[in-house]
Amino acid sequence: MTDALPVAVDWTTPTITSRTTLTTHLWTAPPLQRSSPIHDKAFEALRALGTQRTRFLPWWSSPKLAVPELDPSAHGRTSWDFRRLDEFTDDFLTATEGRPVVANFSTIPTWMFETPEPVTVQEDPAAIHWDYQQGTVFRDPGLTEVAEHFERIGRWYITGGFTDQFGVRHESGRNDRFAYWEVLCEPDVDHNLSPEVYTRLYDAVVERLRALDPEMKFVGLSLSLINFDPEYFWHFLDPANHKDGIPLDAFSYHFYATPQIFDPAVLAGNDPFEDWHQVFFTQADGFMRQVQLIESIKRHLSPGTETHINEIGTFTPDVLNPEPVAPEGYWALSAALTAYVWSRLTELGIDLVGVAEFVGYPGMVYGVSLLDWNTGEPNARYQGLKLLLDNFGPGDKVFRSGTAPTLMSPETQVHSQAFESPDGRRRILLVNKYPEPRRVWFADPVRAISTIDTTTGDGPAVIRHVENGEVELGPFATAVATVEPVAD
Repeated sequence: MTDALPVAVDWTTPTITSRTTLTTHLWTAPPLQRSSPIHDKAFEALRALGTQRTRFLPWWSSPKLAVPELDPSAHGRTSWDFRRLDEFTDDFLTATEGRPVVANFSTIPTWMFETPEPVTVQEDPAAIHWDYQQGTVFRDPGLTEVAEHFERIGRWYITGGFTDQFGVRHESGRNDRFAYWEVLCEPDVDHNLSPEVYTRLYDAVVERLRALDPEMKFVGLSLSLINFDPEYFWHFLDPANHKDGIPLDAFSYHFYATPQIFDPAVLAGNDPFEDWHQVFFTQADGFMRQVQLIESIKRHLSPGTETHINEIGTFTPDVLNPEPVAPEGYWALSAALTAYVWSRLTELGIDLVGVAEFVGYPGMVYGVSLLDWNTGEPNARYQGLKLLLDNFGPGDKVFRSGTAPTLMSPETQVHSQAFESPDGRRRILLVNKYPEPRRVWFADPVRAISTIDTTTGDGPAVIRHVENGEVELGPFATAVATVEPVAD
């Protein structure tokens, strides 16, 4: 008797028709500067994905690359300078080839907050400034100053330029279009903004930006994985807490699985790598319960608002540095966890899932990178994302896959979910949650699977043939089985 785990699909009744856009985000990472040796390969890799609603995130860690107004105005002059930021924006928009994108110019200049001392910035544009985000109290409590800051950024990109604080005109000649504008990134941790303050800021920014492009939509919250305080969702999603006419098009939040608490000082207490898969997938299952709770709040308050879970990924024990080096198998495990989370979120009807992030590197959350930061070549996380994008998409009918629970239930060891595309093609996603190979047996006619796992390295998915209905899934495999059509 075979020990293969059975994979059977009831193709009669779909659980849902997918409306989930799978995408990624690119931030103003120093390795993506035009002077970087990996620049061309990295942006070609982004182009090759062909993602929709890709998110552009100028982020505060290297403020000279991301913040166009680094210093407060004084003596009749301002510090507006878009030269570095425009290069990133242009390269991003070129690589996304006119497809809809999400803009998140996320960084509020620190001088707009009350701080004990002015925050200084190093001359090197690539320098990392973990101390840049300081202050929790706006120096302008009415929020006009920060709202005007983002309006001017919007005008620079959307309407060709703006007039600054002293009446000086700054011309850009640009006419860019963004499908969505997301207001801040992780404001719950960056400046510890309360739900009430964030909601007021969202309204103030959106009120100014929506006139620039009537077709542009807006995304709110963008909460970190640190704080899933339900009050953020209850307060923000309640239209009664917003000004009249302010749209609640979408809201967003993030999920990262991690083998430890965020404290490099306690590395000695980390889970050993042989346990990471259990920790990661257990955290993912817990996250799904949180998603269901958040969706119930949304349905109660603002059912027409989209849900964007626009950063998913995994961390290594030392979040910032690859010392010790990420264990062999980490990248395939991270790809498998990503595929599992996307699959579960698709069944829950989430509108957008974003895989973080295009480039991480030593000192900057390297474990979420989709590329090798030394060469610009894709890694296993990228290949897993591409495998999903090449085979699944919005409009697919989703079907449950598996058998009735048994001691060796496929869902315990191998996650499977089936999809039928609008043109009738049927595919089954398989995720091996374990570091050991697992054999599966298909009830449907399947001749081959496309797969990545710990044995395929950083290369694209490979084809493995199915014999007598059975095939072996490699360790931490992300695989797609194509069901052969049955002749009438």
